[in-house]
Amino acid sequence: MKKADAEKRARALDWLNILLKETPGITKLDALEQTALHFDLSPLEEEWLLQQLTLPPPSE
Repeated sequence: MKKADAEKRARALDWLNILLKETPGITKLDALEQTALHFDLSPLEEEWLLQQLTLPPPSE
């Protein structure tokens, strides 16, 4: 994966998480759609983002 692609995914994931926290009542799928449009994500990038929403948070 190119560095630019990885950075785009990281920015999209951060934006998605902020959107979910700061928008009361928004569903994960609505937030995902808004993020995909905002960052012009490909279907594969959308799928990756969806997987990030369904994975358990990393343990510390």
